[in-house]
Amino acid sequence: MFERYVDVVTHLPQYSKNVFKKGYFKWLISQMKGWGHFSYGLLAFNFILQLISLFQSFANSPWTSLIAFVGGNLSVACVLGISNRSAIQGWAGLFSAVCIATTAGIAHNYANMWEQIGYIIFLDIFCILDPKWNEDIQVEKFKGLFDWIKYIAFFFVAWAATYFIFSMTNDPRVFLDSLTLAMAITGSLLELNRKREQYYVWTISSVFTIALWFQTMLQGDGNFALIFSYSVFFLNDMYAFFSQRGWFRIEAKH
Repeated sequence: MFERYVDVVTHLPQYSKNVFKKGYFKWLISQMKGWGHFSYGLLAFNFILQLISLFQSFANSPWTSLIAFVGGNLSVACVLGISNRSAIQGWAGLFSAVCIATTAGIAHNYANMWEQIGYIIFLDIFCILDPKWNEDIQVEKFKGLFDWIKYIAFFFVAWAATYFIFSMTNDPRVFLDSLTLAMAITGSLLELNRKREQYYVWTISSVFTIALWFQTMLQGDGNFALIFSYSVFFLNDMYAFFSQRGWFRIEAKH
């Protein structure tokens, strides 16, 4: 389960040289070519939604609105990159996580803030460095029942740990926040390992995170930009399940 972490840390000096090498930025931008039409449509649709949200909220909180606008667009570029097996997702995820964590912290949505920080530390940085996420990205699938048991067990351990931590704070949504964070941690591990089953987790996580931000909005905080983004995430999850280019429609390695 944790082989990719070990491999990247072990070969950190070697893999680090592949970042910012000659032609790196040109190669990185080229990773956005060849996506499905639906992905480009979602990218444009989200941009329009983010603009609407920006105009509506800018007068009341200009800096928060701008940060949410940038984070909302980059986060969608990240998840679309994942669905299209594109190496752009690492950098898009890193910068979007910084923006979303900042917005979530301002809105007192600490679960989402720590979720994004977790993405940076345990997913985005490793995806940027891992050659398996920078070359011919191959989709893998579970080999059998034991794989399901391993990851489900990991999820419950993560949930128990995060529930215990949040219960010691004044978090008003301990159950939902800890559940959301545990799913994010589990999904990150599945994604780094390029498992197609990650989309079961991402779909459930999208629904719960939308609910989390709606609850945050009802309490007087939050920003519609991120609700829009996570709604687009859900549509992107459906793309991964049902598109001919998706993770469940291409040949996956055992």
